[in-house]
Amino acid sequence: MNKKNYFIAGGVALIVLVAGYFLLSGSKQYQSTQTPVGPTEEIVASPTVVMPSEVVPTESTSGAKVTKNTTIDYTDSGFAPKSITVKVGTAVVWTNKTNSPMWVASAPHPSHTDLAGFDQLKSVNNGGTYSYTFTKVGNWKYHNHMAPSD
Repeated sequence: MNKKNYFIAGGVALIVLVAGYFLLSGSKQYQSTQTPVGPTEEIVASPTVVMPSEVVPTESTSGAKVTKNTTIDYTDSGFAPKSITVKVGTAVVWTNKTNSPMWVASAPHPSHTDLAGFDQLKSVNNGGTYSYTFTKVGNWKYHNHMAPSD
């Protein structure tokens, strides 16, 4: 092989290494800088898919506990748990366990504009549920449209 071929092979190898670096560095976790206003609850999503049966024993960079639990109950005391961290692609199910209507929606009230599509669009009574699959990374606040202080 002559010097020209070594030079070309070295250049190709350098390009592959640089491209690999940028691809791998793009997999870091990013937080949204949006700050919703008003009394709300929080979902923190991160960029990796974890199946519900997997255990995630760590904490997120925001300090919120990461959980495999994808169920949130609406009780007479409000939403429980108050905050969870889920992975992108995780479906969270809210269950109404009160005698009052529940309508889960993105903050802020009443516009529900922080996360487009994160809006139940109607209320459900005791035993009713709402499911939303998080596909975007960020801190997503929400509330009960029927009782905005929850």
